[in-house]
Amino acid sequence: MEPVGIVDKIPPLEELKNKTLTPRTGAVVVFEGKPRDDNGIVALHYEVYDNMALKELQKIRNEALKRFPVIEILVYHRKGEVKVGETSFVVLVFSEHRREAFECCSWIVDEVKKRVPIWKREVYSDGTYGNWILGV
Repeated sequence: MEPVGIVDKIPPLEELKNKTLTPRTGAVVVFEGKPRDDNGIVALHYEVYDNMALKELQKIRNEALKRFPVIEILVYHRKGEVKVGETSFVVLVFSEHRREAFECCSWIVDEVKKRVPIWKREVYSDGTYGNWILGV
């Protein structure tokens, strides 16, 4: 599996961790973004410019690998409708030490929100949709 992806379903986290752990890994930081129930929201619908988004995720990952002393980084974002409580966005950072893993993970999440062409809109319990919003 590639280290970044625009996917229909997030791969199981345990599987991702087990395939990526090395004897040098002392810390694994995982960020999971999930739609939340906020004023009748039942899901978020994500539209993604797949090719451009994938290229930008790869750039962000490569920049992070140069910027932070970490072992490996995995980043996946879903497209389509994601129900409340399901995972829509995941970042895993593997490093020797926790501080670098936390800092790297936070930086990646912020950069993805700023740079990756992903739009979302809220889906309400009555079947209506909110406006499109750029940035996940």
